[in-house]
Amino acid sequence: MIYTHVLQFFSDPAIFDSVEIITQFFNLVTFSGFIFCFGYVNQLVYYRKSFANVYRRMLVASIKTLLAFYISGIAFQIFVANESLTWKTIYPVLLLEVIPGWSEFLLSFSMILFMGILLFPFIKWMIEKPSIFLIITGLLLISTKMDYGLIDTPQLGLLIGTDLFPTFPVIQYFPFYIIGIYFARYSIRFNWKILISSVIGTLIFLVFLIINHFQLPERFPPSIYWILGSTFFIYMYFLIVKWLEFHFNDISWLRKIGENALLFLILSNLSIFALVSSLTSWIVSPSNGFLITIFIISLVFYLINITKNSPRPES
Repeated sequence: MIYTHVLQFFSDPAIFDSVEIITQFFNLVTFSGFIFCFGYVNQLVYYRKSFANVYRRMLVASIKTLLAFYISGIAFQIFVANESLTWKTIYPVLLLEVIPGWSEFLLSFSMILFMGILLFPFIKWMIEKPSIFLIITGLLLISTKMDYGLIDTPQLGLLIGTDLFPTFPVIQYFPFYIIGIYFARYSIRFNWKILISSVIGTLIFLVFLIINHFQLPERFPPSIYWILGSTFFIYMYFLIVKWLEFHFNDISWLRKIGENALLFLILSNLSIFALVSSLTSWIVSPSNGFLITIFIISLVFYLINITKNSPRPES
């Protein structure tokens, strides 16, 4: 996601042909993959326990993510949209009347977690009944067929999609959340049925590309082809991570990213937005964009280390 944001802000597909391919691939896979991981982790941390024991922690996590959206969104309005730091700028963001660019995904995380609180007993019941789980997943996918033009309020658009502004609607991406929960609940690894299902999902996306002369399906709001397109790649990511986990006990740097994902997302956005405001004519190649991404990640690692490992004063 960080690499994609760097290329979107600092590169130009008209100059570097590969930029379009790189960014669209990661656009396809990254957010859906995040939501899958989100569901997977939430099963391990929350859904294995009783509602009374975890709802406060879930609510706090949802609020923290909402605050992350506010920080990133207001920074976007100031650094990228060139608005002044006034209540006139801040107030619409706080009320979710204005959804700043490159920050809306944080709001979706918060809303998905909040929905996970509201649906806590239903989700636990559904996951124990695979046939019901499949029916619900199918119904959520069918929701991509709704007429988004009927949605004329930003707040409702965040939940079920709208064509008023770019958003990652909760309902349309919720299948990845519950699939992640399902994978964690049943300790799924390699499974032929799941592999075939994931291949079919991505093949449907590829057939759409071929029929439509390689014009991508709608992303904002998402069509069913866009939602299905990432399934094979996410499953491959999942299997690769499980292979790494099995063969390499100590992958602490990867764990640190996972444990501090929200901090990486906030600080990377703030870094990119600040650079945009001062480097308006800066155009980088994909390779240089990758180096900038490594620099941003290294910077966040450094900040985490000096914050968490600072020596205590002697008493």
